[in-house]
Parts: sequence; C-alpha cells; structure tokens
Amino acid sequence: MGQTTKTPAEPRLGEAASAHLLDEERSEGASMTSPSTKKPMARPQGKTKVAVVGAGYIADFHLDVLKETPNVELVAVCDVSQERAQAAAKRYGAPHAVSDLKELKGLGVEIAHLAVPPDLHVKLTRALLESGVGVFVEKPIALDSKDARELAELADSLGLALGVNHNNVFHPSFQRMVERIQNGEIGRVEHVQVTLSVPLRQLDAGDYSHWMFRAPRNIVFEQAVHPLSQLEHLLGPIKSATTTQLATTELHPGQTFHKRWSTSMVAEKGTAEMYMAFGEPFTRSTIQVLGSDGSLEADLFHDQLSGEQKTLYLDFWNSYLAGAKRAKELRKDARKVLTGWSLFTLGLGKRKDAFYVGMRDSIQAFHRALREGKPLPNDSWAALRVTEWAEAVAGDTSATPPPVPEFPDPGEARENEIVVLGGTGFIGRRVVTRLLAKGEHVTCITRRNHSLPPSIVDAALSGKLRMVRASLGDEEGMARALKGARRCIHLATGNGNDWAEVQKIMVDGSARVAEQCSEAGVERLVYVSSIAALYTGPDGPAAAAGGKIQDSWDTDPEPEKRPLYSKGKAAAEKALKAVADRTGLKLVVARPGVVLGEGTPMQHSGLGLWVRDNHCVGWGPGDNELPLVLADDVADALVAATLAEGEGVDGQAINLCANPGISGHEAVKVLTEATGRKMEFHPRGLLTSQVMEIGKWVVKTVGRRKVALPSYRDLKSRALISPFSSNLAREKLGWKPVEDKEEFLDKAIRIYGKKDA
Repeated sequence: MGQTTKTPAEPRLGEAASAHLLDEERSEGASMTSPSTKKPMARPQGKTKVAVVGAGYIADFHLDVLKETPNVELVAVCDVSQERAQAAAKRYGAPHAVSDLKELKGLGVEIAHLAVPPDLHVKLTRALLESGVGVFVEKPIALDSKDARELAELADSLGLALGVNHNNVFHPSFQRMVERIQNGEIGRVEHVQVTLSVPLRQLDAGDYSHWMFRAPRNIVFEQAVHPLSQLEHLLGPIKSATTTQLATTELHPGQTFHKRWSTSMVAEKGTAEMYMAFGEPFTRSTIQVLGSDGSLEADLFHDQLSGEQKTLYLDFWNSYLAGAKRAKELRKDARKVLTGWSLFTLGLGKRKDAFYVGMRDSIQAFHRALREGKPLPNDSWAALRVTEWAEAVAGDTSATPPPVPEFPDPGEARENEIVVLGGTGFIGRRVVTRLLAKGEHVTCITRRNHSLPPSIVDAALSGKLRMVRASLGDEEGMARALKGARRCIHLATGNGNDWAEVQKIMVDGSARVAEQCSEAGVERLVYVSSIAALYTGPDGPAAAAGGKIQDSWDTDPEPEKRPLYSKGKAAAEKALKAVADRTGLKLVVARPGVVLGEGTPMQHSGLGLWVRDNHCVGWGPGDNELPLVLADDVADALVAATLAEGEGVDGQAINLCANPGISGHEAVKVLTEATGRKMEFHPRGLLTSQVMEIGKWVVKTVGRRKVALPSYRDLKSRALISPFSSNLAREKLGWKPVEDKEEFLDKAIRIYGKKDA
C-alpha cells in the first residue's frame, strides 16, 4: 500500500474554458478545440470512407455500429494477422482486408477506427495521421500527457480529425444525469463520488498476460479512464489528486498489481472522490453528483438514475417523498431496461443495452460532427485532459514496468529435445517444470515473452530451456522449434469464433503440427484433447462398457450436435490420427476430465452453469460424482506419456480422470464454506433445462436472430453422469492422481478461500 500525490501543470488559458458538458457551448456534446492555430478540418464528400484497424474483441462493436451509421462506407479491415483481417472483412462486408497501415490511404480511407492495445495507440495514431488519414481511437489516446498533446497538435496542424472513444460519456444514464444537471435540478455542482468495483476473470485464472497487468499504472488507463472521462466532462481540468492504494498484490516477482484504490481530487469546477476495486465478486459502478440543492446518482451497471431535491415540507414528509421519488425513478428505469431487452430479443426493437448504446452514440456523434463541420465530441484536447486525470490518479505507480525478458537465441535442438507447444499455460508450465526437474532438454513454444511465470523465465535465461516464438500456423517458427526434437507435447488450444476458424486453427493447425513432427523426425506426439470430445451422456458408450466410459478412439459420433470446442476437439483427434496412420508418427491422445487447481477459475463450468458468480445451476440434479482431476496430476500423466518407452500408450487415447467422489453440489457447498460467500447451487432436471433453452431459442428465432436449436444431446453430455475409466494411464504409466476427497478439496476448492478474502 502507498500514497501518491500528483498535481499536473496548470492548463493553458483557453484549455480550461468550456471544459465540461455543463457549459452552454458544449450542450450538444462538442468539446473545445485546440488553443493553438488550427488548420480547418476537411469535411467528407459523399460517404465517409472508413477502415477499422485491429480485428479483436472491441473491433466487433465498432463494426456493428458502423453498419447502422448513416453516410459511412466500410472500406477495409486492417490487422497484423491477414487471416483475422480477412475473417472480419468477410463477416462485415468490407471489400478489402490488409495487414499494413500504408495500404489504407491508397484505398481512399478518410477515417481509421483504431481498436488495438493501448500501448500501440500513439505509434499507430501518429502513423495514420502522417499518412493523411484521420483517426477515431479507442480510449485512452495515450499513456502520458506529453504524447497526447503531441498527437493533438499534429492532428490540428494537418487539419485531420482525431477523436477518442470515451464511450462512458455517452452512457445513457450519464447522459440523463447531465441533462438534469443542465436543467438546474440540483443547483451548483460541488462534489462527485465514483465507485468502480468490478470482477476481473484473469485474476481468478492466474492469467496475467493482459496489457493491464504489465505495469501498476496500466489498470488506471484500462479501467479508470471510463469514470475519469465523465469527471472531466463534469468538472473540467484536474488540479491535484491524492491516491492511496488500499490493497496490493504481487502477481509474479516484480509484477505488482494494486487491487483497491482510493483517490481524492480537486478540479477546476469542483472536487471528487473515487473508489476503485478490481477482481471483486460483486459489481458496482456508480457516479453520484452532489449539488447545492440536491443530488443525482447514476447506476451505470443497471442503467438507472435517481435523485433527491429539497422540498418545502417538514423533515418527516420530505424524507418520505425522497424515498418514494427514488423508488419511482428506479422502477421506471428498471421497466425501461426490461422492455428494451424484451423488444430486442423478440426482434421488435433495436439493441438498447447501456454498453452498446454508449458505443453507438459515441461513434455516431463523432461521424455526425465530422460531416457537419462541428467540433468533435471527445476530441484530442478533451482526451488530453482525461489523460491528465489518469496521470494524477496513477501518481507514483507510473514506474517502469518489469522489462520483457530477452531470451538467448534458441540455437539448435539438443540431444533428445522435447518440444512443448502451449508450455506457458496453466497445465503447460507444470509440464515444462516437471520435464526440467527430470533433467530433460526442453523447448517451449510461446507467442509472447511478457508476463511469463518466473519458473519459465529463470529456466530460459539460464539456458536450461529453449524459448521459441511461434504459434499454430507459423510454418517457419514451428519448423525451427521441432528441428532435431525427439518428442512433442501439443497443449495449444487454438479455438475460434465460428466453425471455419476452429477448423482452420484447431483442426487443420493441429494436423499440420503432426505433419511437421513427422517431417522433423519426431518419434512421438502427445496431443492434449478433452473428455468434451466424447459423448458422456447416460445413454452413451458407458451403457455398453460396464457402466464406465473407457479409454478409446471413439469420439462423439454426432459432433454436429455439440458446441464448437467439443466438435473441434473431436475433429482434431480424427485429423491427427489420419496423419499418424499415413506417416507412421507415434500419437498419444490425452483427454483430461474437469481440471481444477491453481490457475483455473473458481466458477468452473464443469460444476454447472454459472449464471452469476455465486449462483450455479446444475447440469441436472448435480448429485453425481464428477470426473474431476488436479492440474498437477494431468501434468504428471502428460510427462509420463511423453517419456514412456516402448509401445504401451502409442496409438491410444487415454482418459485422465480421478475419482475423488465429489459432486457439483458438494463442490459449491465447500466453496461457500471456504470463501465465506453466499454460493448457491440450484439443481435443475435436464428436461426442464432443455425446455427452458428451447423457450429462449423460440424467442430469439421470433426476433429473427440466427441461433442454433439447443442440443439435448449436448446438455446430457455436460451432465457427466457416466463415470470414466482411466485404466491405461494407471496401468501403462503408473499414474496415481489425488483421489482422497479431503486432500482433493484442499488442493482444488479450498484454495479459493485465501484468494477470495
């Protein structure tokens, strides 16, 4: 824990003026323009030709909104991965897919929507502006105010548009709040209180590779810029801030993360306080404005707004009216949200959830202002002020992040080299550690070098571990890693958003790995699949095999009735077997059960359907013993299968399921005891669940949404009612997983008690 104080430089004359939405000249959402001499911005002639740069998660929202934005033509999608660019361009009807920014200007692009990680914003925004393309960049514009100012000045000097997607300014409940403030409902704004308490699934899973974990200050620029953009609009430029870190943890040695923050701020138009908590189980996102004559509170998570004003009545009646008025306003907003969701689901109305509306209105306001020649909402100068707010909050946490390690050149494979594909994942790192402990020569294939487990970094820097940067589909990188290797473990998942992607990455990519192994002379490939590739329903193979699902090659014979992951794993197994049969490659397929332990999320889908983080709906009654297994035990089996001599497991598919005798219902009960939280398990019959799923399907279909008919076969398979035999692993590999119930609960379930405290 620590305390920081930051006072940014006083704003220039002109920057402070008209700096928030309450001023008359910004009543329509326009921000002030540059204080410097600004070259007139050209207005588009005809439709605005647009490209989206970056084809990740957030880009889909931009592309969805652009489809319904008037006078905009989507020309291209650009991504460093040509394949991702082509997939997105195909989905959204863009005629061009490119991997180089330099190609956009030649395609006539006037505005590029930049949807890439924050640490690339400055570099790519500058490159686009210098090529003559205006930019609408995802928040934040930059990670320090110096860069933000330089970009603003560059855009002004070139007469190009530069806007920032501070979409929370357009959050519907915040917009309603601003309107009521402008109408004088609460008098003069004096103080603002912000609460931002949100879950972060990556913390639960121990996945610290995301940009927001790479330096302590990054979480401010990733999450806090949302409320800070609202504070800037309400209060103008910041003058000073005092921050206290209330809870700090070390993710990896040298990788610090502040989970809870408390900040007091003084701005030009008033004061503010902000409480932030990350990785919290209960979501709360509110902004309360205290005025001289009343208050307003926006609940951003539920899209609700309520307020209180003075009345002429005695205190007892004034108190009653205050409560009754708030209740009425909350009921009204709750009904509005429910009605909007229902109409959209039924196909009778447009999408109106708060996040989408904020994104839509932010993007469309930018393009509307650009076409009409008006000041841009959330322009680069407003974004500069938000950056100053973020710097003031981050304070001394702006220390240099841990350096990305520079590993030695991997060189040639050593004698008996073992290659691990996916070796930095939660099972992969265990496999690598065990192989090294046995004195094996190991190569780890990874897509990135940052936020790696210390054990991996230390081994690589010491020369014990060869590190090769590559991924599925990287012909040159994979060939370099496999050359001269003796055996290979394939742990990379390679999932996708649709079957075409899954087929290309998971299925074809895995088959190509097998072919490359054969070409490189690798004698054995261990492929990590899943019991999800099997049909595990009560009417499946267990009925004809003594009541247990046996080790076998028989994947689900009806994969088309299963979700993408299950279908992909089944197809990958068959594709790998075909390559092995053709080339003579020795192949072992490992099918772990429900894997638990450090690094897996507390709300594991193998226990049931988590409709909330503390409400689990059973895949059936939830009283059957589940095929659970510890991640450490899976790693032991994979190492044993890789190092085994002879023909004991070659050509086989081995189930890796322990028998600790624990049901989903019991696991959730122990979670309740361990965490002190109210974790509830809700048994639900499979037929009841199927009827409910069909009901939802009917509603969505009536609403003209393309959704697959719910598969009862898949629902039965998820219940995991039939027990598994793991005889091959036990008999051929000497596998001895943890099966004592109390020991298993200690290592798989009770571990979350300390983490969740």
